[in-house]
Amino acid sequence: MSPVATENPVLLGAEETFFESEVYPPIAYAPVASDLPPAKVYGNHAPHPQLISNDSQASKLVTKWIRDLNALLESDSPQWQDLFSEHAAWRDHLALSWDLHSYIGLDRIAQSAGPLAQKSRVRNVRIDPLADYRYPAGFGKVQFHDAPEDPVAHDAAPIEWIQVYFEFDNKVGSGKGVARLCAVQHPASLKCFTFYTVLEDLHASPETVFGNRPEGVNHGQHIQRESWAEKRARESHFGEKYGRQPTVLIVGGGQGGLTVAARLRQFGVDSLIVEKNKKIGDNWRNRYKFLVLHDPVWYDHLPYLNFPPTWPVYTPKDKLGDWFESYAKTLDLNVQSDAVVTDAAFDDAAGRWSVTVVDNATGEKVVYTPNHLVMATGHSGEPRVPQFENQNAFQGKIVHSSWHTSGSDFTGGKALVVGGCNSAHDICQDFYEQGVEVTMLQRSSTCVITSDHGTVNNIAGLYDETGPKTETADHIFHSMPLSLLNAVMQQQYRKSCREDKELLSALEKVGFKTNAGYDGTGLFGLYFRQGSGYYIDVGCSKLIAERKVKVKQGQGIKRFLPTGVEFTDGSKLEGLDVVVLATGFTNMKETARRLFGDKVADRLKEVWGLDHEGEFRTIWRDSGHPNFWYMGGNLAISRYYSKRLALRIVAQEKKLQY
Repeated sequence: MSPVATENPVLLGAEETFFESEVYPPIAYAPVASDLPPAKVYGNHAPHPQLISNDSQASKLVTKWIRDLNALLESDSPQWQDLFSEHAAWRDHLALSWDLHSYIGLDRIAQSAGPLAQKSRVRNVRIDPLADYRYPAGFGKVQFHDAPEDPVAHDAAPIEWIQVYFEFDNKVGSGKGVARLCAVQHPASLKCFTFYTVLEDLHASPETVFGNRPEGVNHGQHIQRESWAEKRARESHFGEKYGRQPTVLIVGGGQGGLTVAARLRQFGVDSLIVEKNKKIGDNWRNRYKFLVLHDPVWYDHLPYLNFPPTWPVYTPKDKLGDWFESYAKTLDLNVQSDAVVTDAAFDDAAGRWSVTVVDNATGEKVVYTPNHLVMATGHSGEPRVPQFENQNAFQGKIVHSSWHTSGSDFTGGKALVVGGCNSAHDICQDFYEQGVEVTMLQRSSTCVITSDHGTVNNIAGLYDETGPKTETADHIFHSMPLSLLNAVMQQQYRKSCREDKELLSALEKVGFKTNAGYDGTGLFGLYFRQGSGYYIDVGCSKLIAERKVKVKQGQGIKRFLPTGVEFTDGSKLEGLDVVVLATGFTNMKETARRLFGDKVADRLKEVWGLDHEGEFRTIWRDSGHPNFWYMGGNLAISRYYSKRLALRIVAQEKKLQY
């Protein structure tokens, strides 16, 4: 996917500079050499660390800052520069408008975010002492670095800030937020350099959790009383013969479909998941035999139902499939499995869909007429299967990585895996363990981190055994505007490279080429921008370093031979039984084209990557087509953004306006 989408606006001046320097900087091939620059925190202000060295003094300053912020929000002529630094960013998810935006710089805060905050009536900002057990006062000092390793005179200050958790009300509901305040001189005060607001609940349709949870029983005398099982049977069936239709039809029952369905249910909106596999969870069960999640359990919790404390750190794919199936049952989600969408049309005048779903087992057709259609088939699109000269003459098998099952089918044979990212590595390791001689064709370079060091550094203190509750961890992570997030990720990748130095050096010696991601931001920087390009090492890197998995680097396939391939440098690899194309996927829009046809797809935007503000493009936002929504991402991304999408849909159904 091209990193710059055609629908992006023309960028001028400061926004253009931000886009080039922060949103899509060049790929780096080594980690950053320096600590986080003080300017990222203090801007042009002189640091004043002594101001917050005393907890009592810091508490008074934070209380004053919150009080002044509330006054500012009520003011007819707010002076934002009194509380915000000139380089500040206000990241907002649905609290100021029904979209996701980052307002970069004091001018944009004053000209855009501020007026929107007044229009949406953001009020009653108050400290949240329950957000993070580590900060029982609702705020505390975060020290990112001591004074820089090689400071010049004016930089000799620690990189630190006061992190404040808060709640607020607005016109339609309530929300939460995180502010980062740095201590500065002239005048001695706290200045906000990142501010984050996120809508969490609605007055018109409160989320049915905790104090709003259902009773589960209706005491008294009720003629023809309905049991829970009877009620579930009634409410889980839709279609003309049942006299009821889902408000939202969700195509896909993976983490994207399950999480948005769970969110919608708690906001009182009927939804139906249509899943092509026989059971929920089969989208994971049916993948290659030894697949295990590369992200740890603390990062992967689903909404409303955390994994139990006995759960393994890294989840096997079949275990995850079983969890998904039980999740759908526990959360009372409505599912039609073993079924596919064969046709979809939208009535612009009525604002309603007509979607034909066919039962794979019986062939029965049902036409649903939901208001909204959510495509939750994964943030990747169709398998990208390149065509090669003379490939029909090849006597072995050619498969895409998504079709690979187990290397045991080729024990004693020889394999080529085309690609150098997660799937390619996992499949190479599978082949090796199943007694297959395997070569990886790495055409460019790969960002490599280890599960022991890289992943740990990326989520340390946030998504781990000692971190805050998951909701707060999400707020902390998503509260970072891209400029700060890039800087933090650079430091995380730099640290993991130091700890993984021996492995990275060994990979280089055998000809495997690594990179550091966009401007040294490592794995997350690549995932957000292109959804690929990295490998979290769970064993294959050692196999490569020990030449147990061979590497052909920097070449492509020129043509196929009857029993092998010829590379673009003229060399050949003969005796192959199978070639696995770990060549990625097309844009999600192309899956929409296959499922819903050209008439729908031609109105849709492309998905994923970052816009000029550093927010995700299209997914969970306006798709280009009325009442059509994209949903996808890994478990953690799905957990967070499923609520934003659910709130968008509920607000539209309730006709809520700012």
